[in-house]
Amino acid sequence: MQQRSFEEVRESLRGKVILVANRGIPARRIARSIRERFNAVAAVTATDIDKAEPAAASAQELILLGADPRAYLDLPKIIRLARERGAVAIHPGWGFASEDNTFPELCREAGITFIGSSAEAMHLLGNKVEARRVARRLGIPVVPGSDESVDIPEARRLAREIGLPIMLKAEGGGGGRGIFLVTSENELEDAFEKASAMAQASFGNPRLFVEKYLAHVHHIEIQVIADHWGNVFAFDERDCTMQRNNQKLLEVTPSPWAGMTPELRERLKGYAKRLVLDVGYHSVATVEFLVTEEGTPYMIEVNTRLQVEHGITESRYGIDLVEEQIAIAFGSTLRFTEESVKPAFHALQVRVNLEDPQDGFTPNSGLITRYVSPGGPGVRLDSNLSAGYEFPPNYDSAGALLITYARDWQKTLGIMDRALSEYMIGGPKTTIPFLRGVISHPLFRAGKVTTTFVKEHPELLRYTDLGPESERLAKLVAEISARGFNPYVSLGAYRSRTTPKLGSFTPVLPQLSEAARSAPSPYPQSDRESILSFIRDTGRVHFTDTTTRDMTQSNHGNRMRLAEDRLIGPYLDNAGLFSIENGGGAHFHVAMLANMTYPFEEAREWNAFAPKTLKQLLVRSTNVLGYSPQPRNLMRLTGEMICEHYDVVRCFDFLNEAENMQPIAEVVLSRRDKLFEPAIALSRAPWFDVNYCLRSAEAILRMVAKTMGVTEKEAARNFVLGLKDMAGVCSPAFMTALVTALKKRWPELVLHYHRHATDGLFLPACAAAAQAGCEILDAGLGASVRSYGQGDLLSLAAYLEDELGMKTLINREAISKANFAAKQVMPYFDRYCSPYFQGVDYEVTRYQMPGGATSSSQEGAVKQGYIQLLPFMLEFLECTRRIVRYHDVTPGSQITWNTAFLAVTGAYKRGGMPAVERLLAAIRMAGTKKTDLTSEEKAARLTIYVDCNEAFRNLLLGKFGRLPLGFPDDWVYESAFGPRWREALAARSEASPLASLAPADIEGEKRSLEKLLKRAPTAEELVMYLNHPADALKTIEFRKKFGDPNCLPLDVWFEGLKSGQTLNFSSSDGKPHQLHLLSIDPVNEEGVSTVRYVLDSEILTTDVKLETGSAKKAGVTLADPSVPGEVASPRKADLWIVHVAPGDIVKKGQELFNVSIMKQEKAVCAPMDGIVKRVLKTADFAQTRRMVPVEEGELIVELGPVPKRCPCCGAPAASRKALFCAICGAKLPEDEEKEKA
Repeated sequence: MQQRSFEEVRESLRGKVILVANRGIPARRIARSIRERFNAVAAVTATDIDKAEPAAASAQELILLGADPRAYLDLPKIIRLARERGAVAIHPGWGFASEDNTFPELCREAGITFIGSSAEAMHLLGNKVEARRVARRLGIPVVPGSDESVDIPEARRLAREIGLPIMLKAEGGGGGRGIFLVTSENELEDAFEKASAMAQASFGNPRLFVEKYLAHVHHIEIQVIADHWGNVFAFDERDCTMQRNNQKLLEVTPSPWAGMTPELRERLKGYAKRLVLDVGYHSVATVEFLVTEEGTPYMIEVNTRLQVEHGITESRYGIDLVEEQIAIAFGSTLRFTEESVKPAFHALQVRVNLEDPQDGFTPNSGLITRYVSPGGPGVRLDSNLSAGYEFPPNYDSAGALLITYARDWQKTLGIMDRALSEYMIGGPKTTIPFLRGVISHPLFRAGKVTTTFVKEHPELLRYTDLGPESERLAKLVAEISARGFNPYVSLGAYRSRTTPKLGSFTPVLPQLSEAARSAPSPYPQSDRESILSFIRDTGRVHFTDTTTRDMTQSNHGNRMRLAEDRLIGPYLDNAGLFSIENGGGAHFHVAMLANMTYPFEEAREWNAFAPKTLKQLLVRSTNVLGYSPQPRNLMRLTGEMICEHYDVVRCFDFLNEAENMQPIAEVVLSRRDKLFEPAIALSRAPWFDVNYCLRSAEAILRMVAKTMGVTEKEAARNFVLGLKDMAGVCSPAFMTALVTALKKRWPELVLHYHRHATDGLFLPACAAAAQAGCEILDAGLGASVRSYGQGDLLSLAAYLEDELGMKTLINREAISKANFAAKQVMPYFDRYCSPYFQGVDYEVTRYQMPGGATSSSQEGAVKQGYIQLLPFMLEFLECTRRIVRYHDVTPGSQITWNTAFLAVTGAYKRGGMPAVERLLAAIRMAGTKKTDLTSEEKAARLTIYVDCNEAFRNLLLGKFGRLPLGFPDDWVYESAFGPRWREALAARSEASPLASLAPADIEGEKRSLEKLLKRAPTAEELVMYLNHPADALKTIEFRKKFGDPNCLPLDVWFEGLKSGQTLNFSSSDGKPHQLHLLSIDPVNEEGVSTVRYVLDSEILTTDVKLETGSAKKAGVTLADPSVPGEVASPRKADLWIVHVAPGDIVKKGQELFNVSIMKQEKAVCAPMDGIVKRVLKTADFAQTRRMVPVEEGELIVELGPVPKRCPCCGAPAASRKALFCAICGAKLPEDEEKEKA
């Protein structure tokens, strides 16, 4: 070869074809240097899969390799095609055949220049065993291990000699693949077979060698470049310590580790130079070292190719290694000298891989739905990504190499943090959020990390991977638009795309005067005694507005959203109200169930946009915010969070048991800035009379006095007593009598009356209570008054003031403006959320169902096809109240309704209307308390509760607490429990459920939630989860997937958009966005509709799954996720080993098969103990040298129940034929199938 200058080489290559025998990032990177410096033609190889990849699109020419994805390893074919095209050189890139030492010789024989070193030099340094031998000869320290490739016996001997743990490494490997850690001798044989098979699959060489595993070390490498003429240059180190599974995540130059001294740097550079000079190596190479914390280096390998991380060396020195490598291949003299090339920058590279770090860095593939790349000063990006690109599963997961550089380390980190925040990749999961966590970690920034850092810091994997909220919300709008309804509001398919729309929701909001806005609340703030004294002393009637909680909950299933609260709340805040009831009860649940909103986040916003008025929340005693009793510690935890967000806590117990309210009382009364309002549940029944209510009030007063440690007289001045008529059945006369009696007994006790309007007597009943001395009344905005909630606040205030001459603090103008805003909101809720039954229903005085239960429960009868039985259900309700006497309020209302529903429908299913008539006759008779029953009547009575559910039985057992007037007669137990009724009577308890409930394992639940979320939950998320686990998870996942739905207007939330419509909205951060819906495609054969839209000038698409679809890949059997024994491939992958056969007995956690997902191994284990029934696909790469492609979700192994287990220790039998247990030696039972035969 003739020695030439760089300029001479450059001129000789002008217009010539240079082939890059690679794909993706290396192909794109190398092609750029070919074009920029040499003005040559950059040709790139491409399989059919890669013909449209971004790297291929930027190439000047493509050399097509055909359909086989592994054709990049077919060197004879590549060289033949290169000759046919007239290529003068081939650059191998990195990966694939770049370190195959036959490549240079094949090129030489074809008369093509190989851009790399000679075959001999590549073998001496690239083969790890040979490289160790050379290093030892030169006095360069290497990690203790084998001198040659080994078999299993030799590996076992070496493990004993040098000590465990050891590493099994592929002799011809690189890139961190083909490395297996062995920590015990029991693992050795299995690991050896896997490592050998993986080495053959990845590098075409199955041989392995052994190295001692060194923990807590630094991975440091030296980039060198040498020419044919004995010139060599070593660059400053690259620190590759940040790794997972022995594969690099990011690289830095120079190393920020304090142990990288100038002396150590020069020592490593000297080692690297000696190695390449000794074997006559030319081209680029990288010598890699492990360095202990004490600064002792060990050479581990030499990469005889261009390294993935070469870009940070280029950025540090301001050079182009690729152009120099190409020139050297054609005889150029190395231009780099210590005088001419000096470091100037710090540089950092992160590997943006399409992987899910939270799932063990499992590779992803799929459509890139959005792509926005970073830029600006100090940023370099080499990628193989673009919007619309279908990232393939056939190759590695590398998506992009992002480099930042600056004059100092901190500036470099700052640029990287900014660049990663700018980088948007929609579709598959990426490592970007994980990398942001690494970059921000103080130990990484200080250079205090070792190779085990990721493993030792699992908190790096606890993050939330969120795209821009505007993009996520746009996907939600696309889905609602494609369906024609919102599937997340728990209303079913309430409309379709062809249903006429209500129209655009563009509310007109009247102005509040500045004087009204700036005027303070007339009520004292943050002091319980001052507030109560003000209420007692003003001589006025005060009001609580319930529009945004109980009103819409009762009338519309509680689906008023925070978005609409923001419109109405500021008016209510200036209306002179005592409080706004905006939380608790079913609202807490439905905020998650239907509105996808964090309830306490909602409360925080209320306190921001309506700061003057006290906020009120409803608690269901021991159930707190749920539907079943909670232990004391959980009640306290929830209560403390409530007190952080609300001012007035109303608490009721459906059994009027004061003891059940005490844990909440303890929390609220410990805060002088909070008001506690225990409430008496009211009913319309002779036995729940004024005297009963006085006794209930006495019990509450004793409980408050005990909690506060004061006298009952003092206690009466420190809380509000609620009077809670949730069905709307108490007459004006009863309210006059009750309030009069309470005021006579406790004159200083503040009373607060809550009443529903179901019976039509809301106004006179409230007026009667106020005239008798009740200080506070509940009401709502007239625009939201329907049938089952409260009555109109404005008309009630006007009646009290104008007709009865009473005084209030109500600002009627503000209420009127709030009502105007509500008028624009309510049509959407009326259209899509109204109950089946509407209108005043005086019959509620008979059946006494609460407002919310009336609308939802009766509608259930319609939806389940039993409308004709509704009158009989309501009569059953009326009669059963005489038998089992308690208050029909949550959760009692659900128990009562379900008991009636099950009893009537059960009778109807068994014997039609005659059976229903017999049931009603029996319960009418039982309700009369007749004692001289005939045997036929006694038998009929026992049929009444045979269909009851577990909740009714728990009520009878006292699991909710003692019933207000005692438990029912024994025959009720005989009817409900059947033959075991005496056992039920013996188990019955009158103690509070708090006495028997063990403390909740809050820390354990927190760990469970953290595991589900793959991050630490917030305090609010934990309370949500502890109260409503399923719906809390649903909301958390929804918010992660889509963002805050309250950013969307009401019409879009319910109806979506039509093609051609434009939506202007703001994301949670206040940024404005515009979405224009272009088109909604018809449903394709896979059941998918594609929605196209423009978001902020960027065209995007979303696929919405609308139907099951008819298309199915031939020969693919999909596993049923609901069947635990059906074990599927976790991704589209290559199956390379199946460990089991039909008839094998396997244990839970035992490896069944192994797949290669984008060149990464993934073991799939048995989800249960079982016997292998079927193996649908099998593979054994070690024997056949071929992998079997499988689809995501494809059934590979089917398990059945274990045929027999050891009767002593419970272990599964090793096989059907086993006679004795392999664990404890006990005799096993006969095989069941054998016995059947």
